[in-house]
Amino acid sequence: MAVETVKKTHLWMSWQYEQEEDWVNAMSAQGLHLRRAGVVRSTFERDASSRYTYRLDYQPGLGKGEKLASYLELYRDAGWEHAGSFAGVWFYFRRPWQPGESPRLYTDRDSLVAHYKRIRGVMAVMLPINAMLLCVNGVNLLPRMSGHLWGIVVPVLAIYAAIFALLGIGIAKMSRKIKEIES
Repeated sequence: MAVETVKKTHLWMSWQYEQEEDWVNAMSAQGLHLRRAGVVRSTFERDASSRYTYRLDYQPGLGKGEKLASYLELYRDAGWEHAGSFAGVWFYFRRPWQPGESPRLYTDRDSLVAHYKRIRGVMAVMLPINAMLLCVNGVNLLPRMSGHLWGIVVPVLAIYAAIFALLGIGIAKMSRKIKEIES
């Protein structure tokens, strides 16, 4: 019998990974289990006979070699099944759901703070990179400003404003979480 797959649309920012965990767990409670994660659409397999608790972890730089194998083995030894990954940096783990239990990947303050700092660090790097790209694009847009202001200049500036706003919000939210844990 073929396994039924269901695609669900969503949009999560990096700093909202806990909401994504809640959403994936709610899908599992409905008998939908993560098969493949995506930016705006994830694929689930329908199986009402099981339920899982899902957790996400952000781990850039693991590659595909020994570091990745050691990382996955660490979580496997702790009772987590690797349920998939996205872009080689977001890893999805699951374990069978138990009533009244809410297991976490990070059980100590220092590990959780390091996790939040990794997420914040990427956003902090992306901010100046996008500022440099804006400058480069700005030089290219200068000759077009006279006749095509609304055709290209304003939309490009609006896109960069949205990027800067999202990165700023993400950095502020991760900083707030770090401060809450450390205080």
